[in-house]
Amino acid sequence: MSDENQRADAERRRGEQATRDTRSEAERARDERSDRAAGTEVDSGVPSPEEIRRVGLSNALRDLTAPLHRRAERSGVISDIVRGRATREAYALLLRNLHPVYDALERGLERHRHDPAVQLMARPEVYRANAIAQDLVSLCGSDFAERVPLLPAGAHYAAAVEAAAEGDGVGLIGHAYTRYLGDLSGGQVVGRVLAQTLGLGSEARSLYEFATIVSLDSYKGRYRDALDRAAFETERCDVILSEAMRAFRLNIALFWAVHDAIASGSGEPSPAAAGG
Repeated sequence: MSDENQRADAERRRGEQATRDTRSEAERARDERSDRAAGTEVDSGVPSPEEIRRVGLSNALRDLTAPLHRRAERSGVISDIVRGRATREAYALLLRNLHPVYDALERGLERHRHDPAVQLMARPEVYRANAIAQDLVSLCGSDFAERVPLLPAGAHYAAAVEAAAEGDGVGLIGHAYTRYLGDLSGGQVVGRVLAQTLGLGSEARSLYEFATIVSLDSYKGRYRDALDRAAFETERCDVILSEAMRAFRLNIALFWAVHDAIASGSGEPSPAAAGG
């Protein structure tokens, strides 16, 4: 091939690559707009309590939340972490904003642990608020609550969990499903990636460590069985599905809020106080 033909061929390949890159950027932008919009959708298609019991609450939760689950996995800071692009500051900001969520959830579960449905999911072995606090102390110091900002999305998520704890508290089961099964499943991948890409030791990844659970797979099976039984202990198991969908949307909104705060520089921890 002549030099002129080689140059023309190289130019053609560069043009084709530029076209692919442009299309890829457009597709990513479209997906991002779709993912961000997930937090504003209205619940639809929630089956009746009778249908939920027939198919099993755990199956109904998995199937109905699957599209939101996929969106959450590719949203904001979680996508950054999985792709190895996150920073320690981003991880600390995520933990800071999840801490009040877990605190509200676990206080609510304990408050309603005598309710026939809720008691099946009130399981201290998966509670994460204390573990997250330990991670934050390791990453930011004991004054993490003052140094790392609570974003509006984090405060909104925690308030939604507190609202779900009102009345009989059955809606808490949807939030428990979303967070705890996530930590026991995909969270394990996140924990390994954080160790590999950020060099975080176990002292900063307590969120994903379940020391008292011997087999996570066996435990998840028992957790799903408990969800199925819970559906027969309440007349409002459809509320559980609605709250699980709300929880996924709140997670998506939080993941993007953390991503945006870090990108803008507003999510960085403030300097430690003198003597701190």
